[in-house]
Amino acid sequence: MRAPLVRTRLVVFALVCALPIPFALADDGGAPAAPASAPSTPPASSGGPGPATVPMPSSSVPHVVEGEEADEHPAPKQPPQQVVLVRQSVVVKDGMARIPGGKFTMGTDDKKAPPNERPSRVVVVPPFWLDKTEVTVGAYRACVDKGACPRPVRSSLECTWDKGEPQLPISCVSWTNASTYCASVGKRLPREVEWEMAARGTTPIRYPWGGQSAAGCGAAVTLASEATQRSCGGRRPSKVGTHMAGASPFGIHDMSGNVEEWVADWYAETSSDLSPRAGASHVLRGGGWLSTPSASRTTSRNWGSAREAGPNVGFRCAKDATD
Repeated sequence: MRAPLVRTRLVVFALVCALPIPFALADDGGAPAAPASAPSTPPASSGGPGPATVPMPSSSVPHVVEGEEADEHPAPKQPPQQVVLVRQSVVVKDGMARIPGGKFTMGTDDKKAPPNERPSRVVVVPPFWLDKTEVTVGAYRACVDKGACPRPVRSSLECTWDKGEPQLPISCVSWTNASTYCASVGKRLPREVEWEMAARGTTPIRYPWGGQSAAGCGAAVTLASEATQRSCGGRRPSKVGTHMAGASPFGIHDMSGNVEEWVADWYAETSSDLSPRAGASHVLRGGGWLSTPSASRTTSRNWGSAREAGPNVGFRCAKDATD
C-alpha cells in the first residue's frame, strides 16, 4: 500500500519511514495540493491484464513471452545462489545509450515484495535509446528559456530549480512537465518495461549494481538509514552521474535513488498488466533521495497523478531505436 502523501518541509526526514516513500505535492498550476490520505487499494486502471501482445505508443512493442509467466508450480526450493552482475557493452551517442533489447525478467515473485511488483514475467523488449543520466536543471532551464516548457512547480525548499547548480537533476516536475520536455527534444518518456530492463539488464538483480543494497552511500543517493531517516545526499539529490558504482549493467546512472523517475505508463496494480490503456495515475520508478533503500530496488513501483510534483521526483527521456 502506498504511504500517505505529505507536504515536505525540513521535518520530512521524520515522516518518510513508510514504503514507498511519499513526495510533496503541488499541481502544475502552482497551488499546493491538499494532503491525500492513503488509499485502501492502489488506483485501478480501466484495462485488465492484457493479451500476450500489449498495445503500446509505438509499432515496436514489448510483449510477454507466452508460457514464460511466473511458474505456478515451482521446483523444490534450492539453496540461494549468488547473482552475477553481467556488464554489457552499449553504443553511446548524444548522452544516450542504445539498449539492445531482448528477453528479460520483469517484476519479482518474492513474497516479501509489495503486491504491485508481482508476479514476475519474461518480457521481450525491442531495442531503444535511453538517457544515461536524469534530465538536469540546466537542460530543463534551456527548454523553459525557449518557451517550450513550463517552469517547474516549487512545492518545497528542497526543489532543485533555484539551487544554482545546473548538473543537479531537475525535480518538482509533474508527469505532464516531463512529457512536454521529452517531446521538445524529440524524445519521449520511457515505458515501464524499458526502464526496468535498463535498470537490471538480463539478470534479475535487486539493485542496478547487483544483489545488495548500497553500503555507506557509495552507489546511490537514498536514505542512508531507515532508522535515522538521514539522506546520503543531505537535503537534496546529488549531481547526475556522481555515483559511478551504482551504474546499471548498461551503464545507466542513478536508476536507484537520486530522484524517482516518471515513466510513460498508466499505473496498474500488478506488474503483469503491461501498459494499461487508461488509469488514474502514472508510474514512478527507481526511488529517490527521500526513499528508503528497499523502495529503490529495480522492481520497486510508485505512482502519482499527471499533475503531482515533489522534490523527490524527476525523469529521464527515451526514444525508439530505428537503426
